[in-house]
Amino acid sequence: MKKFWEKHDLLKVSGIVIIITVIMTWIIKQGNWNGTELAVGEITRVGIFDFFTYGLLGMFYFTILVTFIFVVGGFYQVLSKTSSYQNLTNYIAKKSKGKEILFVLIVSFIIAALSAVLNEYYIILAFIPFILSIMSKMKLDKITGFVTTFGSILIGFIGSIYSTKIAGINNGIFSLEYNDFIWFKLCLFGISYILFNTFTVLHLKKKLKSKKDEALNELFDGENVTKKSKGKTWPMAVIFGLFVLISILAYMPWVEAFNVTIFNDITKSIKEYELLGAPVFGYLLGNVEAFGNWDLFGIQILMLITALIVKWTYKINLSDFFTSFGEGFAKVGKLVVVLLAAFLILEFAVMFPVLPTVVDWIMNLSSSFNVFLGTISGLFTSLFTTEYQYTANLIGSYLSGTYADIAKQISIMMQSTFGIAALIAPSSAILLVGLSYLEISYKDWFKYIWKFLVAMIVISIILMFIII
Repeated sequence: MKKFWEKHDLLKVSGIVIIITVIMTWIIKQGNWNGTELAVGEITRVGIFDFFTYGLLGMFYFTILVTFIFVVGGFYQVLSKTSSYQNLTNYIAKKSKGKEILFVLIVSFIIAALSAVLNEYYIILAFIPFILSIMSKMKLDKITGFVTTFGSILIGFIGSIYSTKIAGINNGIFSLEYNDFIWFKLCLFGISYILFNTFTVLHLKKKLKSKKDEALNELFDGENVTKKSKGKTWPMAVIFGLFVLISILAYMPWVEAFNVTIFNDITKSIKEYELLGAPVFGYLLGNVEAFGNWDLFGIQILMLITALIVKWTYKINLSDFFTSFGEGFAKVGKLVVVLLAAFLILEFAVMFPVLPTVVDWIMNLSSSFNVFLGTISGLFTSLFTTEYQYTANLIGSYLSGTYADIAKQISIMMQSTFGIAALIAPSSAILLVGLSYLEISYKDWFKYIWKFLVAMIVISIILMFIII
């Protein structure tokens, strides 16, 4: 049993937080905000039947994320079985050899920036196996692989600028516009990126000097490359490049953040264009959304179409194609398990809302808004809420109403504390999926990240004093 928990320490840590969440429902009354007033209810306990019910309901509530992870697994298993994909990643790795620090800094910035502006940050996971395959061939270590990819997504949370899943939610709750405090958000993004990658570079330099072989093992390593898939590399580069480009364009908040309507107009024109008196393209395309309005089903469809194009381009037989997809599903099964563990914490926190009661007690320790207490409240709530919308739903309306004169400034504190907590919280889906993917223990991650977390909390508090 001891060896099992050592091997699966992510489940152990998330399990501990699940138990803590359950215990809180047994000793703390539920609280719901009615404007600025807390309506305290009864103690409603999570029972044994509830525990398993919500565990199963997680598969229902978050089906779109489960299928997304599985499709990513199948997609990359198909790609990794082609010699052209291996040649492409080998080529990039070879060109980047000796420029490891520059490679890491550039990739980290791109991912963090995408996370800060895209309206769906989960889609970035669809690019990460490609990057990790390159980093594996560059013989970089696990921690460097994690911070460059998954970790950088979380840095984008801290300095979220146009992301509808963070900045957009703030707009609705705290009556903001996207460009309100834009320079402050850019400053927060820049500070967190620079500090985060300062630790990354120091770590990477140490590892590059070390003679120990600690290279990360890519989940889709391309073993047993299908011989029948041999072909030129440039078609793969074009196909994959178009996949990335379309994905990014499809999830930019064009209308909400930039007031760009060209993609809506083009999509409408194509769907309404008539041939022989009928909107043929509208019939053929079906319920396709304009770029900027896609959800997670959209990128899954795009991955399936891209995989089929690869199959036809490199003449992969149907049996090998479906076998590869099945193998990919099996490889990401462990990622789905930790994903659901993270969301189980969220389910209990939302369905049995004791967090507002705790936050109300914390904030009432002071007669006026207190930056330290606000930071503690934000961090505490974010430890149990996998996505920002739930953090905002639980305490956002209270903070915006009670401290209406500084509500816009508080929104910055909210998103920064959520991003900081996401780097350590066992309810953080991106964190758990990334650590599981690269087989990094929670203990090793904590030893690496704790200094950055302390520094960012201090910086966040200082910046709040400045902006308030």
